[in-house]
Amino acid sequence: MVQEVLQSCHDSLEGGHQGTNRTYHRVKADYYWIGLYADVEKHVRSCPDYCSSKSRPQLRGYSPGNVLAERQFQMVSMDFVIPLPKSWPGNTALLLFQCSFTGFVMGKAMSDTTALVVAQSFEECVYRRFGAPSLIRHDRDPRFMSEVFQAFAEMMQSRSRATLSYRP
Repeated sequence: MVQEVLQSCHDSLEGGHQGTNRTYHRVKADYYWIGLYADVEKHVRSCPDYCSSKSRPQLRGYSPGNVLAERQFQMVSMDFVIPLPKSWPGNTALLLFQCSFTGFVMGKAMSDTTALVVAQSFEECVYRRFGAPSLIRHDRDPRFMSEVFQAFAEMMQSRSRATLSYRP
C-alpha cells in the first residue's frame, strides 16, 4: 500500500514528479506512517524522471582574476582607513598591509598620506621585514596609482595591481 500511495502522490500526472518536500506534504495531508519522510525521500531519489532533471552541483574553481599566493608575503594587499579622529601625535589615517597567504595584518598610523609617504611606509613595514612581494594589490586610490608609487613598485620588481571597485 505504501508504494501505491507514493506512486499516486509522486509518479502520477497529479503528483507531477515534484521534489521530496512537496511529495512529503502531499502524502502527509492524507496519510501517516512511521518513517514516512524516509520512504518519500527514498522513492523520490529512485525516480528516473526526477533524478535526470536534477543537475549535479557545479564544482566552482577559483576566479581567474584572483591570484593565489603560494608563500608568505608573495602578495600583499594594502588600503587606507580614512578619516579617523585625530590622535595625540596628529595621525588621521591608518594604512593597512595584509599578507594574502597568511592573513597577517600590519597597520601604520599616518598624518600625511601622500604617495611618497605611502611608499616610505611600505618600505618600512613590509620591504625591510619580509622582502619585496611579487604582487601588490590595492584599490584605485590616487596615492597608489601615482607615478611615485608605481616607480617604487617597479624598483622592487613587484607588480602593482589595482582591484575593481567593491571587489577584494
